[in-house]
Amino acid sequence: MKTVPVREALGAVLCHDLTQIIPGQFKGPAFRKGHILREEDIPRLLEMGKEHVFVWETHDGLLHENEAALRLARAAAGEGLAFSGPKEGKVDLLADRDGLLKIDIKALYEINEVDQIAFATLHANQRVVQGKPVAGTRVIPLTIDEGSIARVEAICREHYPLVQVRPFRTLKAGIVVTGSEVYHGRI
Repeated sequence: MKTVPVREALGAVLCHDLTQIIPGQFKGPAFRKGHILREEDIPRLLEMGKEHVFVWETHDGLLHENEAALRLARAAAGEGLAFSGPKEGKVDLLADRDGLLKIDIKALYEINEVDQIAFATLHANQRVVQGKPVAGTRVIPLTIDEGSIARVEAICREHYPLVQVRPFRTLKAGIVVTGSEVYHGRI
């Protein structure tokens, strides 16, 4: 990351959130990490007292945390899942339908052995409802070596899918009654 004057930062990617405080009206992020600075952002930044901003420097072989997290989520997700974000290097995987959550636990352990990457899930083989977060992946530093992401993508290809929500199946059941006590309502 590097510091650049606001007026020279057009098209650059912010490295962190920028908070704006307007007493009695607003306190919160005016710009989120990962925002690409545009011409119309300059007056607001200057009003906030920001004459310089920290921006991400692109280098071959390095990925921004948001892009990396999205790649991880896409590689791991099977059927029945949707994504949130990315936000602050994290992407949540959400159940896209009611169903049974299935996870390849062995592959999950293997992924979590890769430095600077975290992949968490709910316990496997449980019922989930549409919209419920079932997993999340996070890239810990602001930038990560693309080789680490490629390694996780390879693990996901080998064990695809890492996470999925299988639909419930309607099954028929039958009962064989050998006595008349059920038929006559005695039991």
